[in-house]
Amino acid sequence: MAVVTLYMSDRDKSKTFTDKKEADNYDKMLELAENVSLWVEREIEDLNEQQVEALGLLIAQNKDVLAKAFKARPEQLLEKPEEASEDKVTPISANG
Repeated sequence: MAVVTLYMSDRDKSKTFTDKKEADNYDKMLELAENVSLWVEREIEDLNEQQVEALGLLIAQNKDVLAKAFKARPEQLLEKPEEASEDKVTPISANG
């Protein structure tokens, strides 16, 4: 019988990974999503908690595409995403 090392997300205890780097990247993405959510909530008053969390996750999950769009390729935002929808994460609470 083989032994498999699993790494658990610090921010999402239901999520486990077989690769430490992948787990760390996931935690960093969730941290970014939480901070973006808090920022959006502070800057835009009329959004409800679900909208704030969804926007934070959207930005965090697509930070690379947004970075390219900000640098000089705004059309990048209109291209179809290459990743499957099953890679999307579930909303998190902005309170941690």
